Amino acid sequence: MTNHNYLEIIVPVEWAGRTIENCLRSELKLSRHRVRELKTSNGILLHNYPVWANLRLSGGEELRLILAPTIQNIIPESIPLNIVYEDADLIVINKAPGMVVHPIGPYPNGTLANALVAHWQEHNISASFHPLHRLDRLTSGLIVVGKNSWAHQQLSAQMTNGNLHRLYLAICQGKPKSFSQKISAPIDLVGPGFRWGVTPTGKSAFTRYRILAQNKIQSLLAVRLFTGRTHQIRVHLASLGFPLVGDFIYGESNPTLLRPALHSSRIRLIHPRTKQLIKLTSSLPDDLRELFNYSI
Repeated sequence: MTNHNYLEIIVPVEWAGRTIENCLRSELKLSRHRVRELKTSNGILLHNYPVWANLRLSGGEELRLILAPTIQNIIPESIPLNIVYEDADLIVINKAPGMVVHPIGPYPNGTLANALVAHWQEHNISASFHPLHRLDRLTSGLIVVGKNSWAHQQLSAQMTNGNLHRLYLAICQGKPKSFSQKISAPIDLVGPGFRWGVTPTGKSAFTRYRILAQNKIQSLLAVRLFTGRTHQIRVHLASLGFPLVGDFIYGESNPTLLRPALHSSRIRLIHPRTKQLIKLTSSLPDDLRELFNYSI
């Protein structure tokens, strides 16, 4: 795997007369924070020599941006990982249920961040940990991590403009009346114990579900997220009266499943460097397959 620590651009003639900073912001869609990082680290090179960001371009130059890893205090831990995809800019992991994404509070180690730092050290890869989205500790499935701040910023923009799609598989209690429905309901903290709920004063949240199959008491749903609020799928489905199986916060505990029946199943994104479309999938894990007794 090639380990690119830079972004290389041959300056188009259309950029002639404009400053480097103007082009980075308007053409490459770099945030003000990312441009500031490049300026303070001498990360802007023209023909391999550091230059000021206010330099005006002529067209045809070789512009190189150094993508230095962010300094992070994450202790490496050798933990097995199911790596679905990895290149110089991003990595996609099929996360097991029970793994926390990054060190926090009662989970200072044993996290995805600890495991990835160890993986990169073992393979001599220069990278830092920039998760694009969150998965709850008990949620399984695909999670995207940027390996530098530039890739993270570019992918985050795709989440905002809708070019990055996330699809989940969920098993809920009961049978929704509508085969497919878009849920538009704002979400905010509503109680102690990190409990969220639908409330008029919350942040806007949009979810769409489609029924894939049903048994006597449960429904298997494909769920697409349009926003990324905390516990969004769990809260939205519970607000309709169809909580996830095993969701002990928004529904009821289940003796055969010690976690909410939720799996991040599909990711579709445009690669920030190559602009190629990447589609990745993860099938329903064994515990959820056995719960529903359905093969997908």
